[in-house]
Amino acid sequence: MALISNWDVKDDNNAIYEEKHSESSEGPEHVYMISDLGASFGSTGRSWTHAGSKGNLNAYRHSRFISKSTERYMDFNFPTRPAVIFIFTPHEFISRLELRWIGNGIPSKDVRWMGQLLAQLSPQQVRNAFRAAGYSCDEVEGFSKVVEGRIAQLNRE
Repeated sequence: MALISNWDVKDDNNAIYEEKHSESSEGPEHVYMISDLGASFGSTGRSWTHAGSKGNLNAYRHSRFISKSTERYMDFNFPTRPAVIFIFTPHEFISRLELRWIGNGIPSKDVRWMGQLLAQLSPQQVRNAFRAAGYSCDEVEGFSKVVEGRIAQLNRE
């Protein structure tokens, strides 16, 4: 979620299901489901307008990805604190503050594992994903460069 800046990570949008297999298998398999990726590829937190927080190449390109990296763990700059204007909607403000723990304290070995998996994507596959989402040629190239750069960052840390 940090890689694509999907800040809308509330429980309603994410779930873990158990897929039951035949009796000969070792047990249920966990299937991780994300049902809402709409708040992606923009800022690292909710903006006053949706234009800044969703599908915004400029905001995505300039958003900070990693806030802290040590030998043992990594903190992502995601999701960020909600804008001060949301103080006038206390429920929204507090619910977003409560999500800030999500991108912190990720074990470095897990970050490297994810980086290695993502590095298996070819540049063409990354670009195809943005093309399939209906982005313009310039946006496809721009978003792809940011994603590829972030994957490289995961593998350097």
